Amino acid sequence: MSAERSRTYIARRRPVEMMARRVDEQQVIETWEGPRTAYPGDFVMTGTQNEHWPVAGAKFETLYDVLGPAEDGINQRVRKKPLEVAVYQTYRPLTFQVGGEDFQAGLGYFIVRYEEGNYAPCEPGVFFETFELLRPAQPEEGFSL
Repeated sequence: MSAERSRTYIARRRPVEMMARRVDEQQVIETWEGPRTAYPGDFVMTGTQNEHWPVAGAKFETLYDVLGPAEDGINQRVRKKPLEVAVYQTYRPLTFQVGGEDFQAGLGYFIVRYEEGNYAPCEPGVFFETFELLRPAQPEEGFSL
């Protein structure tokens, strides 16, 4: 994998506000990186550039703070928790699999590792709006897909 990425960094999620909608029925969400499946109890997020992605219900509370009740009975305002994560930026497009689904990462995309086995691509413009690079990762902090 090292031939498909630049150096690994440690980044912090900025406390950016966005919208979340809880899913009651299984559905396919069109994301910038390809279709993703959202299952009952998951949340569909709407990001800073109107991009969408599902978040597993079990992970939602560790990643987001709810800012109040659903505004229209469906959508809730949430804020990203400022967690530190390992990331690397691709220097060419690549495809990888997480949870049985293919992810497409375009040229310059950042691959974010939330935990082992939980990776997500992030478009560069969105990345720099919602993350800040802190420092290069130490060898033990690196990862591969």
